Amino acid sequence: MNKEDLRKSMKKKLNKQTVSERRTKSRLIQNKLFRQDRFLSSKYVMLYVSKGTGEVDTSPIIKKALNMGKKVVLPVTVVRERKIRPVRLRNPKQDFIRSQYGIYEPRESGRTRPIRIKDIDLVIVPGLAFDRHNNRLGRGQGYYDRFLKRLSGAVPKIGLGFRFQLLKNIPTTANDVPLTRVICN
Repeated sequence: MNKEDLRKSMKKKLNKQTVSERRTKSRLIQNKLFRQDRFLSSKYVMLYVSKGTGEVDTSPIIKKALNMGKKVVLPVTVVRERKIRPVRLRNPKQDFIRSQYGIYEPRESGRTRPIRIKDIDLVIVPGLAFDRHNNRLGRGQGYYDRFLKRLSGAVPKIGLGFRFQLLKNIPTTANDVPLTRVICN
């Protein structure tokens, strides 16, 4: 199956889940993440807002990370430059806007400041599908792959997914950046 067909298939499967199924599975995945040494020892954690995507619910992860004293970083897409700008989230009740790609991100204001990429010590990465080699299939614009290439190789990159999102193999290209690990349930 090519990447575009796989994206369509996975979006359908994500949207078929009931809210209850998604919430229950997300809670199990979150608990696995919270037990990871890399998560516990991180100071700057880059996450993403999963609202409206059908993916693993990241809202509780964001809230817990903030409560643990972690500095939570979220991506803001800079469309004209085709890149992600990492921005620190200070309040989970901050205004969010829907980006051009339908993904929620913090509304930038005078109080919102980008952070240095070198400060990020863990990245939780979204994906429509993953494979057993830690490859991921994103939404097709390449923002995350370009961003992940800019990180130090020592920074762990963890994908979160439901069991049906973990496949034996997914198609990859030279531009795709593999993750450190994928947490599924």
